[in-house]
Amino acid sequence: MARKPKTPVEKADLAVAKSLTPLRKRKPVKIAGTISDVGDQPPMYLITGAVLATGVLMGDRRTAKVGFRMLASHFVAIRLKNLAKRLVDRTRPDLIPEQGKYELRKGQRYESDYNSFPSGHTASPVAIARALGREFPGQHGAALAVAGTIGSTQVIRSKHYLSDVVAGALIGLAAEAIVDRWLRQMAKP
Repeated sequence: MARKPKTPVEKADLAVAKSLTPLRKRKPVKIAGTISDVGDQPPMYLITGAVLATGVLMGDRRTAKVGFRMLASHFVAIRLKNLAKRLVDRTRPDLIPEQGKYELRKGQRYESDYNSFPSGHTASPVAIARALGREFPGQHGAALAVAGTIGSTQVIRSKHYLSDVVAGALIGLAAEAIVDRWLRQMAKP
């Protein structure tokens, strides 16, 4: 049974989800969803690790530094995202039309169907984009645009509510800020 939304944010999330849910099975949305899976944990570890390894192997300190910063930011983002997922159970938007289910409550379960909040597919790409932007400011806008596209695709494909994506983005920014502060402390003489 679907729970009635209690807050304006929930009401807005459900209205957006209801309007977008019919699109989730369309071919372009499925293709975009497949592409956006680059924002999942394993691909993000692979990408950030490859940047770090490339920098080390080529003797390029700046590339190695950004690779390390990206990898560390991804790692922290995943830890923060996992903590939040354990604190909140929220069913994914696609369960509403398929099973008539919507729940939002204190965390008790760790199953994918109950872990909509927050979006890890947003947290990591935002953290990595911000980390890249610290070392390569000219690439910051493009990197954030890619991260935003990955995150917004999760709403269109009914994997996350809009507030899940916003929370994921905030977690990504916080994770990168933690790493940046730590790196600045480490660099102090």
